[in-house]
Amino acid sequence: MRKLYVLGLLLLFFGQMGWSQFIQIGTGTTSSYLSGPIYRSAATSTFNWSKYAYIYTATELAAIPAGSMITQIEWEKAAGTITAPNNFEILLANNSATVLTTATTWGVVSAGATSVYNSTNQGFMGTAPGWESYILTTPFIYTGGTLQIMTDHVKYGTASGAVNYNRTLATGMAIGWAAGAAGSAASSLTTTYGNNRPNIKIHYVPGTACTGAVTAGTAVSSVPAVCPSVPYSVSLTGSTLASGITYQWQSATTATGPFTNIAGAVNSSYQATQTVDTWYQCIVTCTASGSIDTSTVVAVTTNSFYNCYCTSGATATTYGDIQRVELNTIDNSSLGCNGTYSDFTSISTLLSPGVTYPMELDLMNCSGGTYNYGTRVWIDTDHNGQFDTYELLYDASNSLPSLVSVNVPFNITVPSTALSGMTRMRIVIIESNATPPACGTYTWGETEDYMINISAPPTCPQPILLNVVSSTLNQAVIDWTPGGSETQWQIEYGPQGFTPGTGTLVYTTAHPYTISSLTPYSFYQARVRAVCTPGDSSFWSPMVSWNTYNQGQYITWDNECPATGFMDISASPTATYTNIAYLGEIGVTLPFPLLYQGTLITTATIGNTGGMKLGTTTAAVNLVMEPGNGLYPFVQQLAQSYAVGGGIYYEQVGTSPNSKFVVQWKDIPHWNSPIFPNGATFELIIDEATQEIYYVYDDVIMGNPTAWDFGGDAEIGVRGAQNINVSMNNQAYLQNNSCVHFYYVNCPNPVALTTTYLFPNEAAFTWTASAAGETSWTVVYGPVGFDPLTSGTTLTVTAASVQLLNLIPLGNYDMYIYSACAGGLQSAGLFYNFQTPPICSNPTAFTSAAGVDSLMSSWSWSPYTSFYPSTGFNLQVVAQDSALYTGTVYALDNNFTDTTTNAAWYPGQAVQVYVQAVCGQDTSAYVGPISLIMPISNDNACGAHPITVGAPGLLYNNTGATVNAEELGIVPPVTGAQTTTGWANNTLNHTTWFKFTAPASGNVRIDATGVAYNGQIGVYYGTDCSILPSFTLEGANDNEIDGTSEAPNFTVCGLTPGVEYYLMHDGSGTAGTYTIEISEVSVYAGVEGEVLEICYGESVNLFLGIANYALGGEWLATSPAVVLQGNTFNSTDYASQSYTFNYVVSDGCAVDQATSTVIVYAAPSAGEDGSITVCLNEPFVLWNGLSGNIDANGTWYNASNVALPNAQDTSGALAGQFNYDYIVTSPVCPSDTSNVLIIVDGSCDFTASIAENVMGVSMYPNPTSSLLYISKTQSGLASLELLDLNGKALHQQVMDQPLTLDLSNYPKGLYMVKIQMNGASVIERIAVQ
Repeated sequence: MRKLYVLGLLLLFFGQMGWSQFIQIGTGTTSSYLSGPIYRSAATSTFNWSKYAYIYTATELAAIPAGSMITQIEWEKAAGTITAPNNFEILLANNSATVLTTATTWGVVSAGATSVYNSTNQGFMGTAPGWESYILTTPFIYTGGTLQIMTDHVKYGTASGAVNYNRTLATGMAIGWAAGAAGSAASSLTTTYGNNRPNIKIHYVPGTACTGAVTAGTAVSSVPAVCPSVPYSVSLTGSTLASGITYQWQSATTATGPFTNIAGAVNSSYQATQTVDTWYQCIVTCTASGSIDTSTVVAVTTNSFYNCYCTSGATATTYGDIQRVELNTIDNSSLGCNGTYSDFTSISTLLSPGVTYPMELDLMNCSGGTYNYGTRVWIDTDHNGQFDTYELLYDASNSLPSLVSVNVPFNITVPSTALSGMTRMRIVIIESNATPPACGTYTWGETEDYMINISAPPTCPQPILLNVVSSTLNQAVIDWTPGGSETQWQIEYGPQGFTPGTGTLVYTTAHPYTISSLTPYSFYQARVRAVCTPGDSSFWSPMVSWNTYNQGQYITWDNECPATGFMDISASPTATYTNIAYLGEIGVTLPFPLLYQGTLITTATIGNTGGMKLGTTTAAVNLVMEPGNGLYPFVQQLAQSYAVGGGIYYEQVGTSPNSKFVVQWKDIPHWNSPIFPNGATFELIIDEATQEIYYVYDDVIMGNPTAWDFGGDAEIGVRGAQNINVSMNNQAYLQNNSCVHFYYVNCPNPVALTTTYLFPNEAAFTWTASAAGETSWTVVYGPVGFDPLTSGTTLTVTAASVQLLNLIPLGNYDMYIYSACAGGLQSAGLFYNFQTPPICSNPTAFTSAAGVDSLMSSWSWSPYTSFYPSTGFNLQVVAQDSALYTGTVYALDNNFTDTTTNAAWYPGQAVQVYVQAVCGQDTSAYVGPISLIMPISNDNACGAHPITVGAPGLLYNNTGATVNAEELGIVPPVTGAQTTTGWANNTLNHTTWFKFTAPASGNVRIDATGVAYNGQIGVYYGTDCSILPSFTLEGANDNEIDGTSEAPNFTVCGLTPGVEYYLMHDGSGTAGTYTIEISEVSVYAGVEGEVLEICYGESVNLFLGIANYALGGEWLATSPAVVLQGNTFNSTDYASQSYTFNYVVSDGCAVDQATSTVIVYAAPSAGEDGSITVCLNEPFVLWNGLSGNIDANGTWYNASNVALPNAQDTSGALAGQFNYDYIVTSPVCPSDTSNVLIIVDGSCDFTASIAENVMGVSMYPNPTSSLLYISKTQSGLASLELLDLNGKALHQQVMDQPLTLDLSNYPKGLYMVKIQMNGASVIERIAVQ
């Protein structure tokens, strides 16, 4: 209403154009973004807040009479735009200032100013260069003297770039401020942004002196309610606008007064602040007439300071994060690196005025590198809804390294003037040495808010260490440690997040305490306080939380596998598939809620890198386990899958409430070897019913035995409130296990069990307390297989270590360690099996070296006791990377050296060697291994090592292999890496020789891809191994054919069965371990079967046309125009004829094929239905009633379903409609039928027309395709008309002799020819076809 009134007033003035005028101040042509009226230096600038102030002297404004009404302001823009929305406010003030001093605060410079324009949807889209105009929503009365103009801008829209305004130097008459965070009354305006004023136009309506009665109008406020001490404005609408008027604003604390004058509030508007509800009115006086009027009263209520706090937060979710806050009873962890602002105002503690408290922050830099973080803590101690400078209790900068939680301890002192009651604490950290602001946004860091209850401390001591012992579906057991000698406590509990003071209260004289009758599948909190005497209670303890999901409080793990085993969902038609790119993710909604470490999870982000973050769909899943809720079955630097069908699958298997959510990573290679096609395959399974989580591993061989296989570069575990590391870049776990199983308990086992020492008669162990923080353990040990509940030796310890005495040498023992948790709970027991060493001591200084078919070993030995001297030694030789006790044991004499021989050892064989002492009936442990490679005795063709075709491939090593000149002479030609006739190059590095006998088929496959080694192979025939130039090349290969391995894998065909051939292997570059396997290649495609007959448009499985076939081949059409879909031939779009297809089965160069023949028959076509209209007794041709494609070999059937000899028939003497069917049949395809409806018109008779044809008219042929011959026997002139069936005349002419009518240009159908002569007429139907 106010805006409409003012707008009407403006229209009144502007209607009299002679009254509206303007002045321009400033003519400078230089432009800048620094001088206002808004600040925008670049499109991406983060300085989104700005404030400016300018003064214009009475001399500059001399053209504007005092009492004039300023209605519009324009600034001269040079460049740039900003789209809406933005906040933009213009304020004006009359004063006598002659200079604006640098560092003046916004509160001071804007005091008493009137808000004349204020938009929250402002755009700055004016054409540049040009003037950008603002019509004031509140016209301003200029009273003479200095005019001060101020602007306040917050940028939210999109900027095109820098926004520049033309400006003019005006030293001391302009100041400004701009920043990357919100300003306040304390913002300091400086000449850094001043000393220049943007060129301005001020529009005004000249004022007139007031006379007679004055009208005060209606008092209005810019806001109906305001936060304490926050500025706002009150103004008048509907008041008299003229010069010679004075104003006096008054305020009161009730609507009825009493009202008192406000000092300095003498303009038509007033900028006010308040801390209580306030009512305002204005006294308006016309000086000339003495008329006085009082405005209406406007009320402005004061909001509770709880609702008045400014917002604060980072704009980026990376870099700094507050991980934990500890202050008095507050102990809040907020793990993860995704914080911008965290509202923890549901968490509070009691503090007392004048008391100093220790406080700790755990801070983390969530990015790479080390950065300094400014850290500040405020408490609003005066309850004004603001964080004032005097309420800043901690201000420091802390250096934070990458991804390490840094504990920052300090003290805060609550001011002695702090008001009692609940108020807010704010903690802000910001990257760089910048001072963290209490309000607004910043780029990197986090803000957290908590509640503080300021109160004088009671004398009753507070209980400590409140914890949840256990919880079920309907109850929870809590316990605590008394703060003193109190014997009574009060407990308050309620749903998670309940307001303290509104929960259920109970008293108890004992602890632990069981809270019963809870709602299943819910979340609860509780707190406790001591009751010392009536009226003397302690502070409440911090809240503890639990849930009634019947889930234990602590997550733990073992190596059990699910009953389902590995669930391969990659072939499931209902599984969702995605081949996520390197470092890519996909967000999903879980098919059922997951209660994970006390948090209910409904969403997740699955990463290509082998992990899944919980509770978000947009997280980045990086290369390592990170803070925050997450599951990491195999996280590492994984690449996008290159295998067929490789990628990531997820699916809900089964139905609720007993379903499972499965995420499967299939054939995911390591990033450093994306060409390795068969990467790791693993999955995680979440059980809906039990909330258990399984990691199951199907294939963890990734192409690098030492660095990547078995998780050598992977982290396995979970992250959340508890972190569990199952395996950290170590192969040991997955070499011995294929599953990880996570579940929940209320009292977990201790962790990190470590053997301190093992002696023949005693042992010592240490461990770490579990997440429950227990301080006592029970250790039970005994012979292997004993029952710890009924036997064994029991020890109770209060330190995380134990010493076991009186053991026997070579004893096999089981040990169980039980945690003693709060509330009398005991864990399930950490199991460990160990063996004491023998009294027969171990050998030392063991060495071994390899010779041809031999091992030369030596060692030292000294007895553990003189009662047990050595009587001999055992040497055990196992294959490289095989387990101890899987090899061959060689019994040696009692010397400390030995040469062991075995003719079965082959060149380049990798072995591991162990030695063991024998002391009569006792033995020591095996010592070793020493890894050795048997000498390369097959370094030339005559030393070729035999390979049996069809035997498994063996591991070889070419370390030390050489190249001779004759080998260089028979190097395969350079034909490319993936050919069977040569190599990618003709160089040799480490040649070794083998030989084999060709099998009966003469075809072999040579496969060296069992180990990822870059090698090349040539196959030769020769009769004398000493004359290499006589060798002929039979085949060669460098890189795997049709694969990605750099190891050879190819076929050689046409060898002579039973003949011996040579094989030369060469290593490209560094020597290493490789393998060779030779197998016979035999392929069979099948035999030709019956001919397949199908109808056009049908599909057929080509396998039906052959017999006894083998799978794995490919179907090929003999015609290049025919396209197959696998083994299916779809005859659509192909001609009706005979086709042949070949089924080809091949393995490299070995090929076999079988032929399938298909005959395609055309589908019958009876044409499209139609109708013919005839007279009674009129002959007709049925073809004339059909259209479309018509096969001529069908049969016509009349209305009585009697077959007709041809397509001609004659209507009878009965009018009506008669159906004729045309049926075309096929020996293979379905028949096709069309219908012709014969409509017999009873109004005409074909025979009557003939009888009446006294003119002797003759027309033929009928039907006709072009010419119609017409004659008559009666002489004289006659008129002739050609009509359609609707009687429309198509042609007219006079006829006196025979004529020919050309109908070839008329569409096919029925027509009528009408001839009239001497009052008689003849009409005949003509069929054009």
